[in-house]
Amino acid sequence: MTRIYLIEDNPLIATTLTDGLQEFSDCDVIGTATTSVDAIDWLRKNPQEWDAAVIDIFLAEGNGLTVAQYLQEHKSPAQRTVVLMNHATSEVREGALSAGVDAVFDKSLQLEAFYDFCRTLNISPRRKLNAAG
Repeated sequence: MTRIYLIEDNPLIATTLTDGLQEFSDCDVIGTATTSVDAIDWLRKNPQEWDAAVIDIFLAEGNGLTVAQYLQEHKSPAQRTVVLMNHATSEVREGALSAGVDAVFDKSLQLEAFYDFCRTLNISPRRKLNAAG
């Protein structure tokens, strides 16, 4: 199951996305942050514990582009970053893409496409080696 780290400051939206990701995309939200500082702090301490970061641009403190720029320098090539925001204007979309995100979706218009994108990530659980090998 794909492990999602969700950066979203609205608790209702965070709950809705968590439920939707589980139901429609077979993804597990393993943690959340409401500010860019908290998000970067968690990501710095847990560099291999997530497969995809879903980032809102407008946060309670700071902004998601700061997180996206941090991840552009610090994520592994297998990890994905997605911006999910309201009113994804072309300027903000271009800014996010230039910060290295893999995709940008508008919450109010493209939620189904967002879930489809997350489903295609389909990152398998890490397999443990058994004694046989």
